[in-house]
Amino acid sequence: MKQTNLIIGCGYLGRRLLKVLHGERNYVVNRFEQKKAIDAANDNHQIISNINDRQSWHSLDALSEEQSIRIYFMVPPSQIDRLVFSYFIERLNKLDIQNSILVSSTIVYGNKDRIVDADSGVNIDSERAERQCFLEQEWLAVIKRGSIIRFAGIYGPDRVIGKNGILKGRTINSDPDGWLNLIHVDDGVQLLKCIATMDEYGSIELASDGNPIKRSEYYSFLADTLEQALPNFNHDNNIRGVGRRCDNRLTIMRTGWQPEHSDFRKSISNLIKQNGN
Repeated sequence: MKQTNLIIGCGYLGRRLLKVLHGERNYVVNRFEQKKAIDAANDNHQIISNINDRQSWHSLDALSEEQSIRIYFMVPPSQIDRLVFSYFIERLNKLDIQNSILVSSTIVYGNKDRIVDADSGVNIDSERAERQCFLEQEWLAVIKRGSIIRFAGIYGPDRVIGKNGILKGRTINSDPDGWLNLIHVDDGVQLLKCIATMDEYGSIELASDGNPIKRSEYYSFLADTLEQALPNFNHDNNIRGVGRRCDNRLTIMRTGWQPEHSDFRKSISNLIKQNGN
């Protein structure tokens, strides 16, 4: 019997996940039809539904006969109406759920300079962090067999963080001494798959390459690789703090997952060589 997967919010990460789930039965939920067609010949099915519109939830009836569904929820918090989120989760609970994963963000750790891992407490110091934390709490409180993965900054093919700004010579409005935490999209996808297949649930894990880098070092490396001028930084109005440093060792120990792209310099160099400037 084929494994059935439900991907809710199929953006950059979701599309990469869909490729890895090739050969399984995949249902993809988006508010609008995707520009790139879902390949129905490979048992991929598109569902048009808005999680904020209860009338559209009937489209989930397409999964009513499916068994042991793995749910990957990756809708940006800015697109979610808090007032209906728990009701949408209850609608999902009518399905036969094997595992359900919410893709979250390391933003919930706040911007204080500290080392954080998957078990570190949150530090809500912004509206974005508060909104993300609310969704995490609702997810774990309501969904069946739920887990959370907090993602660092995702990069990969066609997505190199800061590349366009460097090519256009833009000033970087941030603290050069602030920390960046990164995760290659393919490593993130493998962690998603790993946790989706585990018997345990209810955990919070951290998707990061485990090698925080200062912004000044990252952007200088990027400029050099792109053969562009070194960037200028403007952080006069930056009140966010220098940021957290993500330690992935606890997640590695608990899941057996191992990121292959732990050296962002090598990975980004390869991406730029493959695609050019």
